This record gives sequence, structure tokens and C-alpha cells, in this order.
Amino acid sequence: MVTILLVGIGWIAGFQSKFLTTSVSVNLVDKALTDLSRTGLLLRQIESGKIDDVKHSLQMQMDCDILTVDGLMDYSDERSRELARKVFTRIAHDRAEFPPKYNGDLSKMDPAVEAKIDSILKRASKSEK
Repeated sequence: MVTILLVGIGWIAGFQSKFLTTSVSVNLVDKALTDLSRTGLLLRQIESGKIDDVKHSLQMQMDCDILTVDGLMDYSDERSRELARKVFTRIAHDRAEFPPKYNGDLSKMDPAVEAKIDSILKRASKSEK
């Protein structure tokens, strides 16, 4: 009876471990594939001389990351919040020095979303002072 119980517990633990490993690996593989696709596109744009498109694509990715990080701040620890504040402050400083400008054919961020990103960056910069 004890053997059956131990085998059952081992099977459940193994199943949970396999489930967690599979869940994590699927997310990591999906992220790596997304990164590969994006990097390949950016390299193709660089090779074809579309530097403004590359800069715009990177800007859009940063904007999405800013929104993601800000949206998850309430669920993060103090270390992560402090790091985010520093990164956001640096980005705000860089954008003040080199304002983004793009006139190409790629899609652009909605003005309301741009305003939200600007407010996130301003809030981070104010908290530094």
C-alpha cells in the first residue's frame, strides 16, 4: 500500500514538473521565435538601407515594453520598480534630446497611447528629482 502511495505521489510530482517545464519552455520558445522574427526583419531593413524604418520599429517595441512594464508595476517588487524608474528616466532623457520622428509607411502609435507613454516617462522623471 505504501509503495502504491509513493508511486502515485511520484507520478503526480513528475506530471506537475513536466507540466511546469512544458509551460515555461513553450513561453520561452515563443518569445525566442518572436525575437528572431523581429531581429530578422530589422536586419533586412538595415541591409536595404531603411534605417528610419528600423529606428521606428525599435521605438514601437520600446513603447510596447514601457506599457507592459508599467501595467505590471503593481505586481513587482521594489527592486524592479526602482529599475523601471531608472530605465524610464533614461528613456525620457534620450527622447528629450532626440525626439522620435518618423514619416515612413509603417504603422504609427495611436496619439492617445503616445500620450499615455509620455505620462509614464514624465512620472518616472519627476520621481527621480
